[in-house]
Amino acid sequence: MLLSSISGLGPKKTAALKESGISTLLDLLSYLPRDWIDQRRITKIRDIKAGERVVLVGHIVRSSMIYGGRARFSATLQDDTGSIEFVFFGATHHWQARLKNGSRWVAIGKGTVFRTMQMVHPDLQALEEDEEFSGSIVPIYTITESMRKAKMESKFFAKLYKSLFEKNLNLILPPEEHICPTELLNFLKMQPLLENFKKLHCPQDWEEINSAKKDIKILELLPFCLRMARRRQLLSNSGIPRKLDLQKMDFVKGNLPFALTAGQEQVLEQLKNGLLSSRQFHALLQGDVGSGKTVVAMLAMLGICGAGEQAACMVPTDILARQHFLSMGKVFENAGLKFALLVGAMGASERREVLEGLKNGEINAVVGTHALFSKDVEFKNLGFVIIDEQHRFGVKQREALLAKGNKPDLLVMSATPIPRSLAMTFYGDLEAIVLREKPPGRKPVITKLVGSEKREDMKNYLYKESLGGNRCYWVASRVQEDEFGEAASVNKIYDELKKFRGDWKIAVVHGQMPEAERDANLTAFARGEISLLVCTTVVEVGVNVPEANLIVIENPESFGLAQLHQLRGRVGRGNVQAWCFLLCDSDNVAFERLEQFSKTDDGFEIAEIDLQNRGAGNLEGSEQSGSWILRYFDWVDSQSLIEKTINTANALLDNKPNFSPEVLQKIQNWYNDKKFEKIEDGVH
Repeated sequence: MLLSSISGLGPKKTAALKESGISTLLDLLSYLPRDWIDQRRITKIRDIKAGERVVLVGHIVRSSMIYGGRARFSATLQDDTGSIEFVFFGATHHWQARLKNGSRWVAIGKGTVFRTMQMVHPDLQALEEDEEFSGSIVPIYTITESMRKAKMESKFFAKLYKSLFEKNLNLILPPEEHICPTELLNFLKMQPLLENFKKLHCPQDWEEINSAKKDIKILELLPFCLRMARRRQLLSNSGIPRKLDLQKMDFVKGNLPFALTAGQEQVLEQLKNGLLSSRQFHALLQGDVGSGKTVVAMLAMLGICGAGEQAACMVPTDILARQHFLSMGKVFENAGLKFALLVGAMGASERREVLEGLKNGEINAVVGTHALFSKDVEFKNLGFVIIDEQHRFGVKQREALLAKGNKPDLLVMSATPIPRSLAMTFYGDLEAIVLREKPPGRKPVITKLVGSEKREDMKNYLYKESLGGNRCYWVASRVQEDEFGEAASVNKIYDELKKFRGDWKIAVVHGQMPEAERDANLTAFARGEISLLVCTTVVEVGVNVPEANLIVIENPESFGLAQLHQLRGRVGRGNVQAWCFLLCDSDNVAFERLEQFSKTDDGFEIAEIDLQNRGAGNLEGSEQSGSWILRYFDWVDSQSLIEKTINTANALLDNKPNFSPEVLQKIQNWYNDKKFEKIEDGVH
């Protein structure tokens, strides 16, 4: 059935739907409400309690753009009992144009207290002055700009779906089998998808909504869980026998300048057992910042290389690659093995020498960046691949490196812990290995929130500390000033500090500067010739200066907690007390979130807090290429369904329902046919 043949959808509206990714009737039915307003439960503004989700009705009485730090739009909604401020960090010009004084709105959201009661990015629906608002549950839809121009608001869609569900849609839709096999629906004790669509678009009560949402979320996640479980099953049935030079591993471990922690010893045993097993070993090593993941991975590489195979470690930046090359190269050399570096910024002759060594087997192990999966990189006998900072690499990049060996084993390492819900699903085909313990003697970094009124005092403190030999990072989110000249930048901070103390030994480091200059400044900082480094997040990984015990972070609200934790991990790498200063005023909308962060140094706890605050797509501080995006499944609110869906996937693969081969094939075709937005079979 063509969209244009549906009553109410003329050429302009049909074109708007297609621009929004809706081309068929099934697409239209799948365009589910993002929320629902229960018109039977309106809360008065004076009765709002922080953290409770409420529905408000009122008029806008004032609004303004606010510049300074992070630009935002503020609007105040008022009813007959009080007022509340709405705050928008995104789509500010859109809301500035719509939230005019005197206009009437319905708002849905949670109240938070920052001096006064606020709502950040509430869901809003415009109301006419004389429009009644009571008596039913009304769906609210995400409205794109093209829909808005075609005058297709939530009320239009509610009316459209009511009209559609009065028809017998089974006669004009593709067979239900194409959407989900009937046998699978029966096994899951679910209603046909069309019934669930109707409950969501035209709900009678909350029980209907919750039941339909649950079914649709499981049906969306299940294909992915099936594919992950299938990959894990295939790995367990493949692989080649692998040997380890345990004697060389023990020799190197015994000559380290420190003893491994009990946690590191346990992880090393897990790696040994995995590498020596007959199945193909693919694992995810999670460890908190500073827990010592790298040294354990290095020992595993030594065991592989000592037994005659090659190992490759892929990292996201030249800085980290060179750091690993300097630290690991000496260890490999002392063990009688050759260790090489391969990065993009290498001379032609130097690169040819490394490529030749990898191809003929003279080089036992290599660390490098994206240059490692180039077509001209060949290995004689690649047996082990390590991906460090896994979130920076896509599946195809990882697979390109694995393809250079004969079923090599794989270890992916996470810079900071991953929330349990994501580890269970998107990394479901990997064996989970966790390293929680940190080396003894290290003191937790003390984190303080510093208001603008204390900035001069803090600069004085840092200057005095630098005279005593302490070193400091000062992190900014940008190199240049923004268009309003308000946001802190590397250049602006450098000028400010040099003006404050002309004799202060300060340098800058960021990704836009020449590599030679950047490396020279990092080396000078490590040697103590520079006492303060003004930098971007380029220092987030691969910079290890035990003498640096101070870090200042400008505009911390622009980073995710996981990224702040990673930045904080640049200090406190020795036995001296380290400090982290977050420059944040008490009226900052992120103040409460940053206070939570300041009270814990447990990366696993921080990962869960970050997931709740920012959502799965932003865990590393910026959108991870849609890596975690599913259309209906919510990684925070739907966590209780994850284990159930994984168990269902395993039961189906083991054919617990005793389906016939024909039905099993039908189910396999169904989940293999599912497309995930920007998601391939795994994101690691």
